[in-house]
Amino acid sequence: MSDDLFREIDEEVRQDKYRHLWKKYGVYFVSVFVIVMLITVGIVYWRDMQKSALESNGEELLAAIAIGEVNEKEALEKFTLLSNESKEGYRLLAKLREGALLSKIGEKAKSIQVFDSITQDMEQDQIYRDLATILAVSHGMTSMDQKELKDRLSPLLAADNPWHYTAKELMAISLMISGDKAGSINSFQSLSDDKDAPEGIRARSTEMISILSNK
Repeated sequence: MSDDLFREIDEEVRQDKYRHLWKKYGVYFVSVFVIVMLITVGIVYWRDMQKSALESNGEELLAAIAIGEVNEKEALEKFTLLSNESKEGYRLLAKLREGALLSKIGEKAKSIQVFDSITQDMEQDQIYRDLATILAVSHGMTSMDQKELKDRLSPLLAADNPWHYTAKELMAISLMISGDKAGSINSFQSLSDDKDAPEGIRARSTEMISILSNK
């Protein structure tokens, strides 16, 4: 009984340590995913602009983004409105922005709900639905258990998925947060050694191996 108790305490201590590590370095990873999101947003934005002669939604979205720099609450209201009423391309952009802003102000659960709504929207291209999964996981990393993280990321781990390497990186991070140091290092090592992996992911993986090896 006492051995089980000590093991449970040890597990909690390890998980807490790596959660703190994620809090310290997580901004670094999330910022990368935000950059990816913004690139994707730009692609969707221009695609929609080319398709539609109606530019009002685009102007409203750009205005909401500008407002977000000074008034997050007002911007959030506008993103929510646009995500419900805009044309398809702008609706996606507004939801991505809404989810990111909710996370920024600390509304993690609501942020994940917004990203999940994109994931479940069968009208969206699969690449954007998968992007929403990546964003939901990256913003909800410390609130999801290992099973949920694995269930969410597993479909993206297929070699032909565009988000394959990002999903593998998030899986390595999730192992770290769960306290599985050895498993996390092994996962980061496989990414670091993979010549086909994006340079940024390989560099971050090498850095995380160094950090974890010294913990």
